[in-house]
Amino acid sequence: MLTPGDVKRALQHYDLGTVRSVHPASHGVVNETAFVETSSGRYVVRRNQRATGWGKIELRHQLLNWLRARAFPSPRLIPARNGDNAVEVDGRVFEVFTFIDGDEFNIDRPAHISGTGSILARYHRTVEDFPYLPPPEAPRYNPGSLLGLIERLMQRDIMGELAEPLNWYDRRAAYLRSVLPTEAYAALPHVLIHGDMHRDNVIFRGDSVAALIDFDQVTVDARIVDLADALVDFTVGATPPDWFPWGVYAGPLDPRRAALLLEGYHTIVPLTDAECKALPVLVEVIWLQGNLRRVLGTSDAEPDYHLEVLHQGRRLSLWLQEHPDLLVVEECA
Repeated sequence: MLTPGDVKRALQHYDLGTVRSVHPASHGVVNETAFVETSSGRYVVRRNQRATGWGKIELRHQLLNWLRARAFPSPRLIPARNGDNAVEVDGRVFEVFTFIDGDEFNIDRPAHISGTGSILARYHRTVEDFPYLPPPEAPRYNPGSLLGLIERLMQRDIMGELAEPLNWYDRRAAYLRSVLPTEAYAALPHVLIHGDMHRDNVIFRGDSVAALIDFDQVTVDARIVDLADALVDFTVGATPPDWFPWGVYAGPLDPRRAALLLEGYHTIVPLTDAECKALPVLVEVIWLQGNLRRVLGTSDAEPDYHLEVLHQGRRLSLWLQEHPDLLVVEECA
């Protein structure tokens, strides 16, 4: 855990005045974050995981400098006293950013939803010609990724308690792969995606977007991966009364909210026909993959729990099949 002492040792390498308060952030899966107030202002201090190599850190710095040079609303790196963008303390790499004041995402404010689509499209447009691309990694939501998860669960399901839902998942994964084969996925427009589009990473002021933050998971992938992630997190609807509570997701999408986000995106970066076809597949893969991984990660749970988790993914899939026009923008219809 990032402590005030850790932060103070890191800030000894900066000219930011006297530390007055340190408040660890409650969020942050990849790296540890603290909000710091000094005699010169407010800042965000990040401590990278030990496994994070300098290559990934330097990529993030290049990206942030690229975005700031093009007036994209994002955090600004604060250089250390020696001019470096990060410092190493006790074998851990620290970074300091400007603090961006603002409001959290409010799902009941339509401008927040459409603004999320717009800021994401602006980000994708800004990085279209970003020159410092890392080596490509495996696609995040390729339907083929489901097959490996299903196979691992089938091998572990010695008594066959999960055979029926896993067989359904296997058939559905094969169908999704036929709709979006590997070659078609590879042909989708690719950029350096944000990679972590959820509501904690967009800051608002009133109805306007103040900044997109947290670029820890950037990678080269299909740009609609970000859009699919945003739809799943920013446009979720009310939880149905008979929902499976042990699954990963709170419920299916709200059609009105999904339309707002898609319109906000598509107005700035029009989707190609191939992207329009692939987007529902990626949303479904997210849902199925999330619940499969929940089962894999809870090996000691009872079969009834695993059945509920798998049933949630299945129900989300069926819901999406019942709403074939939900993720269709007008130009792609």
